[in-house]
Amino acid sequence: MKVCGIVCEYNPFHNGHKYQIDYIKQNLGFDAVVGIMSGNYTQRGDVAVYDKSVRALAAVQSGMDLVLELPAVHSMQSAEIFAFNSIYILHSLGLIDSIAFGAEHSEITEIQKTASLLYTEPKEFKMILKSELQSGKPFFLARKNAVYRILGNSYANILSEPNNILAIEYIKALYKLNSNIEPILIKRCESEHNDTVIHGEIASASAIRNILNIHGSNMIKAVPENCISLYKNSSLHRIEKLDTAIISDIIKSDIITIRNAPDVSEGLENKIKKSAFSSKNFSELCDNIKSKRYAHSRIRRIIMNIFLGITKEDAVTPPQYIKILNFNKKGQELLHNAKSTSKLPLAKNRNGINNIEKAVKIWDREIVFDKLYELSQI
Repeated sequence: MKVCGIVCEYNPFHNGHKYQIDYIKQNLGFDAVVGIMSGNYTQRGDVAVYDKSVRALAAVQSGMDLVLELPAVHSMQSAEIFAFNSIYILHSLGLIDSIAFGAEHSEITEIQKTASLLYTEPKEFKMILKSELQSGKPFFLARKNAVYRILGNSYANILSEPNNILAIEYIKALYKLNSNIEPILIKRCESEHNDTVIHGEIASASAIRNILNIHGSNMIKAVPENCISLYKNSSLHRIEKLDTAIISDIIKSDIITIRNAPDVSEGLENKIKKSAFSSKNFSELCDNIKSKRYAHSRIRRIIMNIFLGITKEDAVTPPQYIKILNFNKKGQELLHNAKSTSKLPLAKNRNGINNIEKAVKIWDREIVFDKLYELSQI
């Protein structure tokens, strides 16, 4: 069986996602599609608009054969950590032939060349990057300038778009794991990543979330027909419901705890602590901390990691198990085959990992995270 993997969040699942699955099966000739999906917390430092069980069901009803969970300790991290652990799980499954991803850039060879430079980090690149950082530039701009000086403007511009950056990180992860999984680029169609308006039948997840926030589930021309009733019968979640809990937690946290959260550096812990006392909600807290050096999405992830108690050590600990969220008949066949190929234990419930101490610790913490997620229901 020829199997393709997708790293996804499906926040929520929409027509663009269905197009990708259909394209992989109908145009690229794959027999099955496996998704590794963020659980109840997303990479932008937010709660998912629908529970992971709802999003996984929407995917399976729309053609995905097997949905696996990326735990919160990995989903709410930088693009590099998010991508690496997603690929780590797909690679560990032992069944994946290729990984397909969307990007704004259309030439995969140029993305691969950029990824190779960023993975190998030759001496010239390191020297330029160090010089750019010492001049006070934020990391993302310093890295982009280093790529520009070595490969030229067209390669540097690849780093200006969010899906291009994730594509680079997926390929870097494949290099790091020495994986035989083949990367496949599917050019994004119609809607831009951060579009906030629905123009047609294919829209960005950002646009759909925007409509959900205004009109609830009466939105919806940009999702598959089978998802409409599913969404209408499912609870929405918004991070604003956690405002008081998040602010209270930051105020109570000591400086060492804040400093130990992923991506906190250069004394940022002091600004976070101070800002908590003058902020009324999560959004205001992030705005008060944000600076030229720290992007808004990075601040959101940091705050949510502090709130959940996720540490730097947690973020770099590789996945200890593969959690199964949903599957169809073909997915069941894949799981049967994975029993002999997977390098990690497969588990639909805790019984599948009871004898593995590290795995149990992460699993039990995810249960706590999911309980906190329930408080964001509107």
